[in-house]
Formats: sequence, structure tokens, C-alpha cells
Amino acid sequence: MTVLCPAMDAPKLLGRELAPGTSRAAEQVDEQVREGLRHYVEPRLKLLSSEIEELLDEASANPGTHPINPETIEAAFEFASLLPRSLPPPELAADPDGEISFDWLGPSGKIFSVSIDGTGRLAYAGRF
Repeated sequence: MTVLCPAMDAPKLLGRELAPGTSRAAEQVDEQVREGLRHYVEPRLKLLSSEIEELLDEASANPGTHPINPETIEAAFEFASLLPRSLPPPELAADPDGEISFDWLGPSGKIFSVSIDGTGRLAYAGRF
């Protein structure tokens, strides 16, 4: 029997992630799951990645705005990779405080917005 139990917040030692003892079969299953997930999210992630990079370029070109730090970019990429494919693609924008917002605009003034910062904190609001 093979059991997959990915490590959550695995401790690190000298920059290397420590993982609990696993069998070779479990490692192969983990790699297959990760590869399948990459294949599943790749089309959406490519679209959102280019938009996130454009936001970074715009923020660095406008000195009057709060800069977007690398941790915020990384958190935005991670958040984008977790979005289900069943959702329509969001509109992306740089917030004045350096956060990145993901906005979904619906019919009749419906809206849902999620902002993410460099710590991974999410702030969200919606009107339904």
C-alpha cells in the first residue's frame, strides 16, 4: 500500500527542506500528482503570470506608486496557481499599497475582489 501525505510547512535545515521518511513508491506518486497538477494549471497560470509581470513593470515605471515587492509577486503566483479552472479569469491590478488584487466582475454590478500581500495575507470583499 502506498500513501501520499505531502509535508505541510516542512522544517528547513541549512536551506534544505526536511521531509518525513517516505518510500520510493510514495515519492513517485507525489511526483506524478505534482506533474498532473502542473499540467492542469499551466494554461491559466501562463495567462495570469504575464499579467502579474506587467503589473510589476508598471509599478516600477511609476515612481509615485508603492512598489510591489518580490514576496508579493511570489504570493500572487501561488494564489493564481490555486484558482480552479472553473472560475472565469480575474482582472489583475496593483493596489496603491503594493498589494495585487484579483477582481471578478459579474453581471448587474456583482463583484468579488481578493488582494494579496507579501506575507500571503488575503483581504477580500464582494457585492452579490
